[in-house]
Amino acid sequence: MSEPDPIRRVWGIGTPRTLRPHWLLRELDLEYETKPIITRSEGMRFPEFLALSQRAKIPLLEDGRLMIGESAAIALYLADRYRDLGIFAPPRDSDDRARHDELCFFVMSEMDAILYVIRRHEGLAQIYGESKVAAESAREYFLRSAAEIERRLVDGRTHLMGDDFNVADLLLKTCLDWAGFVNIALPDALVAYSEAISTRPAYIAAMQHNFPPAALAALGGPTP
Repeated sequence: MSEPDPIRRVWGIGTPRTLRPHWLLRELDLEYETKPIITRSEGMRFPEFLALSQRAKIPLLEDGRLMIGESAAIALYLADRYRDLGIFAPPRDSDDRARHDELCFFVMSEMDAILYVIRRHEGLAQIYGESKVAAESAREYFLRSAAEIERRLVDGRTHLMGDDFNVADLLLKTCLDWAGFVNIALPDALVAYSEAISTRPAYIAAMQHNFPPAALAALGGPTP
C-alpha cells in the first residue's frame, strides 16, 4: 500500500503577513491546502490549530512533518526547499545570499514591525490602546526606512538584488501595500517599484485568495 502524499497546508488568510506564503507557493506553482482562518476570529481557537501552534499565530505552514510559523521564515524555507522549481533567493553560503538576507531582516525589523505599531494603536486601539503619538512616530520611522530602500534602487535596478525577483522583494512589496493601507505616502521610486511587482500573476492570484470579503471586513478597510 502506497504512502499518502505529504500534507502541504497554509493556515491563515487576511493579512499582509499571511499573503507571503500564499504568494510564494504560487510563484513556485506548488499545490497546497488552505485553512482560511482569520486573525482574531473563532478559527484561531480551533483545537486542530492550537494543537499545531501553541502561539496561536498565523500564518503557519505545514509541509510534511515540518510546521513553521513567521512569514519571512516560511518564505525563505520555501525558496530553499523548492529551489528546483524556481530561484527566489541567492545560493546559500554566497555573498549575495548574505546581502539578500540582510535586506529581508531590514524589511521585517525596520518596516513590518513598525507598521504593526500603527496597526496596534489605530486599527486595534480597543485592545492595545489608542496612541496618536506612537502611530505618527511609527509613520516617520517607516519613511526613514523607505528612504534607505529608495537609495538602493537609485541605480535603476528593477528589484532589490538586481534584475531578479526574490524573497526580499516579496517581503518589501507586502510592506509597501500595508503602508498604503494605513495612508503612508511613499516616494515615487517605491510607488513605481511596487506597481511593477503588482503585475506578477502569482501576486494577483495570491491577493484574491488571501483577501476575500470576510477578511477585508475583519481588517476594516480595502485590500492592504
